[in-house]
Amino acid sequence: MEINVLKKGKKEIEFEIGRGQDSTLAEVLVFKLNQIPDVEFAAYKIEHPLVKEPRIYVKTKKGDPVKVIEKALEGLKKEVADFRTQVSKLKA
Repeated sequence: MEINVLKKGKKEIEFEIGRGQDSTLAEVLVFKLNQIPDVEFAAYKIEHPLVKEPRIYVKTKKGDPVKVIEKALEGLKKEVADFRTQVSKLKA
């Protein structure tokens, strides 16, 4: 998956995710980011229906926005692992 950084500052970042990606990943990531206390604002947008690359914008109250994104992704990784464990129990 490609990441194209459009703007990066000390407390904010704006980037596009992968060619051909829809809003699914962006929506989940933004939801998780907005649960983190250090995040002032996180949102995504799709500029035009024919240009489907979601743009994600993150602004932090403090700290590096890239580290906050990594923290959100680690949280999502844990949630997916927990969900996978629960689904595996259904086989039994």
